[in-house]
Amino acid sequence: MRGFSRSDKGLLARGLLVFALAMVAAPTYSQLAYQAFEYVISKHGQRCDAVTRTQAIGTGSNGDALVAVACSNGGEHVVSIRKDNALSYMTSCASLESRAGIRCFDSSAKE
Repeated sequence: MRGFSRSDKGLLARGLLVFALAMVAAPTYSQLAYQAFEYVISKHGQRCDAVTRTQAIGTGSNGDALVAVACSNGGEHVVSIRKDNALSYMTSCASLESRAGIRCFDSSAKE
């Protein structure tokens, strides 16, 4: 990215991250995003027949967006969205809660 200052690059990276999260929320793109989440979770050896909901849960120490993904079979997982918009499996929500005390979903907000 020649010709861009460090702050411009940071702004661009944040813009890409916002775009990636908007893809999850926008109805036109949500099916594609859900399929991508299902693929990443399945590739890691976990079962996810269909995504039922998602929730942004924060940003990792490396700047990746962390998204909680609930599956129709009851599984709940954490997927990261890197600055280049690539997805990767992080952990199960149960593991995140037991190790870091962070809940993926508020139990009172189930759909």
